[in-house]
Amino acid sequence: MIDYMEIVQTDIDPNWRGICIDWVVSIVDYFKLLPDTLYLAVSCIDRFLSFKPVSRLKLQLLCVSSMFIASKYEDTFPPNVENFWQ
Repeated sequence: MIDYMEIVQTDIDPNWRGICIDWVVSIVDYFKLLPDTLYLAVSCIDRFLSFKPVSRLKLQLLCVSSMFIASKYEDTFPPNVENFWQ
């Protein structure tokens, strides 16, 4: 869904999504993960946001979960979940 931020999301706006994506990019840079991990994590975030409303308090949890799933799928040696909480 292209306009999911206006239709589905009530608590967050595109700026909050941008902050989330910036954080994901910094994590990918810090751990030297594959670019495909970044693309898959952003795709997971967008797909989830397109059908389920997320509060601001749960947005970082969504980002961490997406990064964990993407790194498990794409990378040979994915970081631990504890490493994402920096």
